[in-house]
Amino acid sequence: MFLQYSLVRLAGMTLILSFFLFGSKASEEIHECSGAGFWFPGNPDKLKMEVDGYLTQATQKELQGDIVALISPHAGYFYAGPVMGVDYKQIKGEKYKRVIILALSHSSGGFGKISVLPVKAYETPLGNVPVDQELVKELLKHSDVFISIPSLHASEHSDENQIPFLQRSLEKFSLVSLIVDHLDQKTMNKAVEILSPYVGNDTLFVASTDLNHYGIGYGYAPFRNLEGKALVDRIHEHDREALKYMANLDAEGFQSYLDKTGATVCGKNPVELLIRILKKKGNIEGHILDYYTSADKEGDHEDRTCGYGAVVFALTSSPAEHKEDKGKDKQEKTGNKNSTPESGEPDPPTLSHEEQETLLKLSRDMLAGITKNRSYRPDLSQYDLTQNLKEKSRLFVTLTKKGELRGCIGHVEAISPIYEAVLENTFSAAFSDPRFPAVKASEVPDIRIEISINTPQRLISDVNKIEIGKHGLIIENGWNRGLLLPQVPVEWGWDRDEFLKGICRKAGLPNGAWKDPDTKLYVYSSQVFHEKEETK
Repeated sequence: MFLQYSLVRLAGMTLILSFFLFGSKASEEIHECSGAGFWFPGNPDKLKMEVDGYLTQATQKELQGDIVALISPHAGYFYAGPVMGVDYKQIKGEKYKRVIILALSHSSGGFGKISVLPVKAYETPLGNVPVDQELVKELLKHSDVFISIPSLHASEHSDENQIPFLQRSLEKFSLVSLIVDHLDQKTMNKAVEILSPYVGNDTLFVASTDLNHYGIGYGYAPFRNLEGKALVDRIHEHDREALKYMANLDAEGFQSYLDKTGATVCGKNPVELLIRILKKKGNIEGHILDYYTSADKEGDHEDRTCGYGAVVFALTSSPAEHKEDKGKDKQEKTGNKNSTPESGEPDPPTLSHEEQETLLKLSRDMLAGITKNRSYRPDLSQYDLTQNLKEKSRLFVTLTKKGELRGCIGHVEAISPIYEAVLENTFSAAFSDPRFPAVKASEVPDIRIEISINTPQRLISDVNKIEIGKHGLIIENGWNRGLLLPQVPVEWGWDRDEFLKGICRKAGLPNGAWKDPDTKLYVYSSQVFHEKEETK
């Protein structure tokens, strides 16, 4: 049974105005999905496309060891989806026997324990996920720590919002979702003793939390004396301090930070439990992968903004042979993000004029169809899909309207066949580019489609080798990352220096950040082709 909502979206928060129930009551043995159509799409095809879009946009990081835990946000996908995509990209295609979600209750607190549901499965639009009932039974034997309060789980989104990403990232797995309240020291210690043996034992832990809810609208505005960029920088600094304690597994420092600042990190209880569990296991290294706030996407930092961060934890004590084999497996599935000529990854095939025209028609038909019905998919038998178009490649789709950018989304890794990447990125450029509203059917005749098929990116140390019109740029520094296509400096009339400043700005970095020793700069080239003129 799903819920259909009427809603108003504010910066970092969505208000429910009314709701109506549809469908028959599901079995009490199945946890019904309450957030479909509200926090994320209720249509299975649209949900799959949106989650896959966030996953394909994210970068695969080079991490040592086996990933055993994530810290992931849980806001609506419009706001938190790109950060969640970075988290889940790191485990895409991996095999875990079970996933233990450490969540929180947004509706109630003060019960001082951990609640778990003894149900058979959790429902989502993508299908039901089985619950590890044996583990649930085992946990509930420890009644001084684990209890079952069904009302806490009924409409809780902190766990539910993680599940579609898990479904699209992993193969078969079972689920245990735990709602963690504030635990006294005795209860916390016992919870750690019970759960820590599962770390690295075919189990993935996911702690669900957004970062600080800042602003007058949230009733938390300790930096109200600041404004403009100074306020934005201070909010970012405040959130990143929390992320630092999380990644460092510093439970005491995290608690001191909360006490000192009154920080409004909603998932502080599950986060504390996770970092204490991982600390006890030992040989765990945390990595902060991504961060931004809802107001960085849209909204007013002074009124309401909420921070979202992606943190992963890897067990570094695995045998070297296992880590090496796993890295090879992951590279085969996702591509090596730091491709170099020595890596062996070939450039994409050079497409003929006829093949280019096929892709443009495919994209045009897709755009016309999805703006009328988002579940539309072209009949592929009507297109001449040559072997070249079935090869995997990095690929971007750009939409312009009367000469102005209307959407641009792409794959930075060769994870899909070219024709599939065109379909996926046409959908994402139309509906998932956070800079623009969704494309309407009435706009389609005025939109021109451009497709860029990219070579593997190659690390560059001498910026004098950057060729305007030939090379695109990718920059990485910490969790800041940006990409500009080769045609961008040509369209803007930039020289090499302006191109370097532009890529820094795209990543949210200072203009000269490309000179930083910790910055990585990559080049790539593209086959670029587009419709001759905006269709009238």
